[in-house]
Amino acid sequence: MAVSKTRLDASRFFLRLAIGGMAILMGFQAIRHSAFPSTFNGAGHWALHLTEMLCGALIMIGLLMPYASAVLTLVVGLPIVLGWIHGAPVLGNLHALFLLLVVTATALGGAGQWALGKD
Repeated sequence: MAVSKTRLDASRFFLRLAIGGMAILMGFQAIRHSAFPSTFNGAGHWALHLTEMLCGALIMIGLLMPYASAVLTLVVGLPIVLGWIHGAPVLGNLHALFLLLVVTATALGGAGQWALGKD
């Protein structure tokens, strides 16, 4: 059974809302639970979470989708890969691995017709 263009655009829209909303909430929660940065390392963590929130907002509205998805894939994937390098089990953080796979799928799938920016 072939999928209609409308159903495909609707699924991309809801996928964008879910991924963007989750990225915004995760970044906001991390910033809310940390003190104002007083060191360069702390400022780097804040910048990382603010970038996560910005990319989530861009994904939600479908603007600059390839760039926002690529940056969010790096933001989510880098800690996972660094953990693997330092001996963490491959399936040790299933939530982050799931988020990485879904963000990658969003990057590959594109924004769809119901977006501010076009692919």
